[in-house]
Amino acid sequence: MNMAGRILVVDSVPTNRITMKVRLTAACYDVTPAASGQDALRLAQLVHPQIVLIGTSISDMTAPDLCAALRAQPRGAELPILIHALDAGARIDALRAGASALIDARGDDLTLLARIRGLMREDAQVSGMAEAQAGFQHDDRPRAVFIADQPATALSWRHALQTRLNFAITVNEPDRALADAARGRVPDLYLLAADIRQSGDGLRLLSELRSRPLSRDAGFVIVLRDDRAEMTSVALDLGAGDVLTAELTSVTGATEAAIRLEAQLSRKREADRRRQETQRNVALAMTDPLTGLHNRRYAMPRLAELFDAACQDGDDLALIVLDLDRFKLVNDNHGHAAGDAVLTAIAARLRACVPPEAVLARMGGEEFLAVLPGYSAQSAHMIAEEIRHSVMATPVPLPKGCAADTLSVTVSAGIAAMDASQPSGTAPDADHLLTRADKALLRAKTSGRNCIVLASPAIAA
Repeated sequence: MNMAGRILVVDSVPTNRITMKVRLTAACYDVTPAASGQDALRLAQLVHPQIVLIGTSISDMTAPDLCAALRAQPRGAELPILIHALDAGARIDALRAGASALIDARGDDLTLLARIRGLMREDAQVSGMAEAQAGFQHDDRPRAVFIADQPATALSWRHALQTRLNFAITVNEPDRALADAARGRVPDLYLLAADIRQSGDGLRLLSELRSRPLSRDAGFVIVLRDDRAEMTSVALDLGAGDVLTAELTSVTGATEAAIRLEAQLSRKREADRRRQETQRNVALAMTDPLTGLHNRRYAMPRLAELFDAACQDGDDLALIVLDLDRFKLVNDNHGHAAGDAVLTAIAARLRACVPPEAVLARMGGEEFLAVLPGYSAQSAHMIAEEIRHSVMATPVPLPKGCAADTLSVTVSAGIAAMDASQPSGTAPDADHLLTRADKALLRAKTSGRNCIVLASPAIAA
C-alpha cells in the first residue's frame, strides 16, 4: 500500500494515540506515535514528518509550548502543525504559538482528513511553476477582500478586524472580485462567506478563484454559519486554507479570526517565497551564467518542441548555428577575461539581431544557436548576415589589463531549414535538422570563415 505521507501523532493517552493511528492509517497515512512532548521533539528530527498532530493530552508540556519548540527546530518554521483545541482561550494560545490549524481530534473523519489533505496539498503546490500573482502594486500593506451575503455583514467583519490587522481591507461583490482577478488586481487574502446570494455559491467562488492563474496563489478563508459546519471538509478540499465560524464580530471571535488570517498571510508569503526560489533555481539551471542566454539543456528540448509543432502545423522552421572564428587565439593571446568579454558582447549582439520569438542559446564554448520558428531559409540567411555584419563592424572592448583595448572578431554560421511545403512526415527529426546546420557551419569554417553557408540536401547525406 502506498502511503500518502508521514504524520507524527502526539498524545500521552495510549488509547488516543491508537485511535488516531487507526483513523489515519485507514486513510493511507504513515503514522509515527509519540507519548510525550520530548518524545515528539526527538522523533520530529528523526523521521521528518510532513505534519505533526498534537492531541488532547500531553504529560510533560502544554500543546502551545510543544508547538513553539517544534517551530524552533531546524525546518520547523515550515512544518504544518495541527493542535486539538476546543475552548476559545486554548484556541488563541495555540494560534499564537504557531499552530497551522486547529482541530477537534475527537471530531468527524471528513473534517480531520480534509485539514490534512489541505496542508499536504499546500506544501506540494509551493514548488509548482505557476506564475506569481500580479497583486496590488501601490500599497505595501497586505490586501484583503471580504465578500459576504450582504455588504453590511462584510463591513461588520472589517469593523471588527481592522484594528487587529494591518491589512487594507476592501468589501467587494463576487462579480467584481472575479473581474478584478482577471485584470490581475488580486489581493493577498480572500475572506468569503460560504453562502452569498445562494447556498454554497461562496464555495463556487472559491473554486473559481482557485482555478485562475492570477488568483490561485492567494490565501483563502471561508466563513461558515454554525448550522453549515458539515461543509467544512468541502471548503478545505476546494482549497480554503482555513474555515471560520460566522461569530467573528465578538471580541473573542475577532481576536481568533485576526490571528488565523495573519497565519494565512504568513503561509501565503512563505509559499510565494519558496515558489519564486524554485523558479529562480530552474531558470539558473536553464541559463548560461556568463552570457545570460539559454543553455544547451534548455535549447535541445525546446528545439524538439518547436520542430514537432512546425511539422504538425505545416510551418517553416530555421536554425542558425554560429561559431566565433579562431576563438582559441583570443584566450591564448589575450587571456580568459578577454574571452569572456568577447562571448558576452557577441551574445548581446545576437539578442539585438534575432526576432523576439527566437530561441537563443549558448551551446557550449564559442558556439551559439538561434531557433527561428516561422522563418524560411532565406529569412534566416538575412538574420545571419545581420549578425555577421554586427559582429564584424564593431570591435569588442576588452577589460583593463589586456594587451589591447579592443579586439575585432568574426563569426561563421551554418543554416538549416525545414520547408513548410515539405510533405508531412518527410523531415526526420530535430536532431537531423541540427546536424545539417552543424555541417553547413563546418563548410563555412573550411571556406575561409566569416561567412554563412546554407545547408542543402547533399549536406544531410
